[in-house]
Order: sequence, then C-alpha cells, then structure tokens
Amino acid sequence: MTNMRILFIGLCCLVAITGCQKDSTGPPNKTAAQLTADGWSAFSGADYQSALTNFNNALGEDGNYVDAYNGAGWANAKLNAPSSAVSNFTNGLTKDTNAPDSLSLEMNAGLAFASNAQKNYSQSITSALSVLGSNANWAFVHHSAINAAELHLLLAEDYFAQSSPDYVSSLHQVQIIDPAFTADVSTVAGQTALAGEIEQLRSII
Repeated sequence: MTNMRILFIGLCCLVAITGCQKDSTGPPNKTAAQLTADGWSAFSGADYQSALTNFNNALGEDGNYVDAYNGAGWANAKLNAPSSAVSNFTNGLTKDTNAPDSLSLEMNAGLAFASNAQKNYSQSITSALSVLGSNANWAFVHHSAINAAELHLLLAEDYFAQSSPDYVSSLHQVQIIDPAFTADVSTVAGQTALAGEIEQLRSII
C-alpha cells in the first residue's frame, strides 16, 4: 500500500511538472512575415516607432527578409533618421534577388528621399530616375500620397540644389507636374521664379 501511495504521488508530480512545462513555453514566436505585416499596420497608422520595432524584430527572425529592410527604411525616414534609412534600403537592395520588382521600386524611392535629406543629390537623382524609368505612374502602396509626382518634385529639388545647379532639368521636372509653368532659367529672375514654384508645389503635393 505504501509503495502504491508513493507511486501515485510520483505520477501526480510528473503530471504537474509536465503541465507547467507546457504552460511556460507560451505561444510560438511570430515569423518575419508576420512581424513585417505588423510593422506595416503600425506604419499605416503613423506609429513609426512601433513600426520600426516590428521591422527590426522581423530582421532578427530572418536577416534576409527584404520587405523588413524596406519597412525599416521607410520608418526611419519618417522618424527623421536618413542615415539609418539609407543603410536599410541599401542592405535591402543588395539582398533583393528573388523579391518582387515592386519592392525594389519602393526601396529605390525611399533611398531617393533619404539621400535628398542627406544632401546626396546625385544618389537621390539616380534612385528617383530608376523608379520612374521602371514605372512612370509609381505610387507607394503603403502611403499613396507618396507617388510619381512626389518623385518628379524631388528631382526638381535635387537638380536645383546640387553644387552645380541644373536649372534646365529642374524646370523640366516641374513642368511634368505643372505644364503651364514657364521661366527663363538662364536669368536670376527665372531661377528665382523656379525656386518659388518648387516651394509652391511642395505645399500642395
């Protein structure tokens, strides 16, 4: 009888320990895809810090998950961290071997904006032209207000602001957005008018 009682107690303890072990494991970790989806959800709600946390966690799960680099880049850009954004986009583009073309366009667009913020106008021009050359009607799926018109305006700013301004190219980009605008950019008055038009367009686009 004593032995049976000891055996019974032992079995009860084993069941209790097993139950505790099952409870302690908790839910499985989210995948990189799930964390990235959470990041884009936060991004759409303008919660860019939470978005960045989710994208970084996704990269912790899978360092080759391209859309997480894309998301981290855009979140950092929105958080006024252009250096981090450039790093994210650059890393994502180097890993973008089997990713959809749409991701390459999104990362190049992001790189254009982040490079402009760093005053790296040549890189900004290269990236923006790459996007528009592939899709003249490009729009960012996670923020439709960021689109081809924004890229043309960005190019106008880039050409105007570079160390050797290209006023003719800047004017061309402005006229894609506003065909009615004209200015003689070979004159100071025309260059001033162009600068004013860029500022005006920035306020409405």
